[in-house]
Amino acid sequence: MNSTELLKNRLAFSTASLLIATAGMMGTPGAMAQDTAGSGPQCAADQVIGDDGECVFEDELVEVVVTGSRIRRSEFTSASPIQIISGQKSREIGLISAADVLQSTVQTSGLQIDNTFGGFVIDNGPGSQQIGLRGLDPERTLVVLNGRRLAPAGIGGAPTSPDLNLIPSIMVDQYDILLDGASTIYGSDAIAGVVNIKLRQDVEGFEVDASYQVPFAGGAEELTASVLWGTKTDRASFMIGAEFYDRKAQTVGENPYMGDCEGYEYEDAQGNRYQGDRTLGPESRGIVDCNIFPLTNRMSIPIFWGSVYYTPGFSNTGIPGVSDGIPNFSESSVTGFAGFFPHWVAADSNANGDLTDDNGYAIVDWDGDGLKDFDFQDPFYAFDRSEYAQQSQFISPSQRVTIMGTADYNLQDENDTTFYFEGLYSQRDDSSFAAGYQLFPTVGADNPYNPCGVDGVDCLGVIGFPIGPTSVTPIVNIRGDRDTANFDLYQYRLVGGVRGNISALDNFGQGNWSYDAYGSYSYSKGSNSRFGISNPRLEQSLDATRDANGNPVCNDTSNGCVPVNLFGDNIFQEGGGTFTDAEADFLMVERYSETIVKQTMASAFLTGDLFRLPWNDTVVPIVFGYEFRRDTIASNPNDVAADGLLFGWFADSGADGSRDLHEFYAETHLDLLQGLPFAEELSIDASARWTDESYYSPASTYSVKGVYRPVEYLTFRGSYGTSYRAPNLREHFLNGTTGFNSVSDPCVVPEAARANAPGGQPGDPQIYNAADDTRLDRVLDACRADGVDPTTLGLNPATFGSYSVEIITGGALDLTEEESTSKTVGVVLDQPWFDNFDLRLAVTYFDIEITGSIEEPTRGFIVNRCYDNPDEPNATSGFCSRITRDSDGFIDLLDTSFVNAGRYTSKGFDFNLYYQQDFEVGSKTLGVSFDLRATNQRENEFELFGDLDDFAGEPGSPHWRARGLLTLEYDDFAFNWDARWIQGGENDNPEDFDTTAIPCDGLGVGCRPVYYTDNYMRHNMSIGWNNGKYRVNVGVENVFNAKPPRVDADGVFSIRNVPIGIGHDVIGRSVFMSVGATF
Repeated sequence: MNSTELLKNRLAFSTASLLIATAGMMGTPGAMAQDTAGSGPQCAADQVIGDDGECVFEDELVEVVVTGSRIRRSEFTSASPIQIISGQKSREIGLISAADVLQSTVQTSGLQIDNTFGGFVIDNGPGSQQIGLRGLDPERTLVVLNGRRLAPAGIGGAPTSPDLNLIPSIMVDQYDILLDGASTIYGSDAIAGVVNIKLRQDVEGFEVDASYQVPFAGGAEELTASVLWGTKTDRASFMIGAEFYDRKAQTVGENPYMGDCEGYEYEDAQGNRYQGDRTLGPESRGIVDCNIFPLTNRMSIPIFWGSVYYTPGFSNTGIPGVSDGIPNFSESSVTGFAGFFPHWVAADSNANGDLTDDNGYAIVDWDGDGLKDFDFQDPFYAFDRSEYAQQSQFISPSQRVTIMGTADYNLQDENDTTFYFEGLYSQRDDSSFAAGYQLFPTVGADNPYNPCGVDGVDCLGVIGFPIGPTSVTPIVNIRGDRDTANFDLYQYRLVGGVRGNISALDNFGQGNWSYDAYGSYSYSKGSNSRFGISNPRLEQSLDATRDANGNPVCNDTSNGCVPVNLFGDNIFQEGGGTFTDAEADFLMVERYSETIVKQTMASAFLTGDLFRLPWNDTVVPIVFGYEFRRDTIASNPNDVAADGLLFGWFADSGADGSRDLHEFYAETHLDLLQGLPFAEELSIDASARWTDESYYSPASTYSVKGVYRPVEYLTFRGSYGTSYRAPNLREHFLNGTTGFNSVSDPCVVPEAARANAPGGQPGDPQIYNAADDTRLDRVLDACRADGVDPTTLGLNPATFGSYSVEIITGGALDLTEEESTSKTVGVVLDQPWFDNFDLRLAVTYFDIEITGSIEEPTRGFIVNRCYDNPDEPNATSGFCSRITRDSDGFIDLLDTSFVNAGRYTSKGFDFNLYYQQDFEVGSKTLGVSFDLRATNQRENEFELFGDLDDFAGEPGSPHWRARGLLTLEYDDFAFNWDARWIQGGENDNPEDFDTTAIPCDGLGVGCRPVYYTDNYMRHNMSIGWNNGKYRVNVGVENVFNAKPPRVDADGVFSIRNVPIGIGHDVIGRSVFMSVGATF
């Protein structure tokens, strides 16, 4: 589910003083000048109030360009909702990195890719962190650095968006978040909004800063250190800075919320919680909370037995006094055959004292103690409880180095010509350790090590039903197999440009003509290395026999083949086994890939004043611009990566291709009314852009925005515009990425419709029972039309409806752009009645709709549209062509490649309240400010081929998010208290209450997985001292150690019952400290 978290809009309006005073997350927006109207000094007729509140001559006003516009203005009232976040204030409350700052804002919604996603396959690759506004996914939020587009960077596949980890966090001056569609100004991808990260430009001398954060639970310590040096003259400036970041790992064993396993978290109709597995007994440990899967150290026998478990030196699979059974392997239960042998005993699986509700459950009780002969919950079998698994990293270690430099030089000529330069180099080195990848190859009957093979025993004959040698599947874990990976990514970015006035055009229109032209080049390279078992070599190694001397040898001896024994004691070990050196040398290979992304840009715009409006003598500015962009991606996977040669690992052929974009744009501003009764301001902004991309027809976008202030303290504003998103490099050029995932096949006979044949014996296949088949006729008809018999598939050999299938996703050159419309309406009230405090209220309604969205249809969607489609019956849907079945009838491959088919919406309200007041305490001033922001997400719909889902109100996209910041400033001291609140959410279509559900089986009550999150609130605080030269700051994150809600994995996306990517604190209370000095 694409659950989303939603954000509150920070409404920027004309008075810079209202923004300057934001001692909370709002920062000092140096780009904004004060409004000329209102309180202040009385100026002469040819003077106005300048930035410092003093009267200046009009031609002395500094004109600036702000986020969301390219027009230079000395006054600015934004018709768009803008949030401005101070980098320094963020650092004071413990938010250091760009990812932490941006992902904590209330407008970020949907699952945010943060540092807890290290074990998942994500578009930008492992270790990446991204930002997605308004619940519309990261690829629909444009990230720019100092107003210029930042290129994607990532590892593996095809990265789709910039990696926030590569931003030099301590060098950030402020974050401007534009919260409406802005394609007319910034081009493609600016559908949900634009994040403009502005780096510091005003450094003179040396600045040294360091911060350190330590969770109380241990692990995940973070160190950030930086040094800046800058100098200025009357015509030039130069700044260079370097930053180092180091994060230690936090294992799942260290995490305070993870426990030692994935548990069950269920509830009944009254909301009572149930944990634990009540279907495993009777066991010596009784009922334990853990989900025992993935079970390891076992062997699957396809006929009758299913899984049998490694019990060295003992077996209960024989007949007492008749046969010894399968050496070193034992069975747990033989449901349906109670009493067939004396030690196959009917048992009470759920410990309720009643055998009538156990559905014929019978345990194998060799020693007659009334308990199973071994314990599933022992870490030897329940892998996640092993010490090795507890060392898996929840937070992966990471190191980053960033170097940033800027320079400008003014010729001091008549055009004020200035050359400027920016350079950025960032590198991160990450690693990850995630234990738990299982090995489950089929070992043929001819393999000399197979316990049921030619050199073993007859594994059904041991109970009197001989079948001869048979293949088996060991299910084990091997230490070092796919569990450790190393990732490296670096990116450099060079920007060079020139800006200035055009004095030759002073007599054209109203003059004030200027230009800005720059070129930029970005290059990133990400590499990924992981070692694991080669599937082709494993198959070669398992294809073994005995030579003339009785020694196991490979039938194919090429490549130095070594026959592997997957049934030895060295394999069946708690936490995973190990190979012999010879086995490891032959079987273990490296999976390596590198991804190179390049972006070349050339941009230029011309701006000036065309004419004056005749009724109020205000100028009408205009901007004309052109932008060229070339995006290129090249992937170099080795054969192991490209062909998916690691056992159970996806294939990644990478992506190769390039595309060009040519864009022209224009922008203007009209001050229609000013300084009139009931019309202090009425203004309109208009902009348009034309885009020509290599692979589809040209597209155009436009935007109209307006501001109306009837009186100085009341502002109404609104906007309407269109935006677009060109298919990104992943969607265009992905060569093909494959992986394995479970698919529910409706053509397989359901478990409920299977029965033992009358008079059947152990090992006999089950038969079809039509009376208990609840599938619709149209599903059965579609299966038959697709060449599959839905009354026999899965019966022999026994295979249930959910099984692993290869999934492929690839790019397409025939994709077209996404189109969107964005509407905002807002009102801002700035109380004018009292001079001793500021109070500001703002409300904004937002409405974004995307059509033709580019989507990867899910595997479940494809299967359902093929077989359960009343509009296209008998498997005539086009989605059926995406399903490939093997000769045995089972699905072999699903194609989930991109299509232009979706529709997204995001609608809701943003609320702002800001209060600031100064108090005289002694001889000094106590400044008090309170900044409260909230977002109400009313709708977040996603529609794909008529299937509609509204994510608003789900755990990842709750209806409400809020954040409040109280700041006290006295002399050189500052105190901050930051409170964040996330409303609980619940997923759609929860399961029915079931009296046989695992945690409540036998209790006489129905329960179901917890599919919702509770309301959550956490508090951060800090105390700081800053005398202008030295600064010290200490604080605590999650002061009261608020725990994240517990959920069930079947209900909410989570790790070990802890939801991730939503905004909860998932590492526990932390203490942080920062120090700095300026020289």
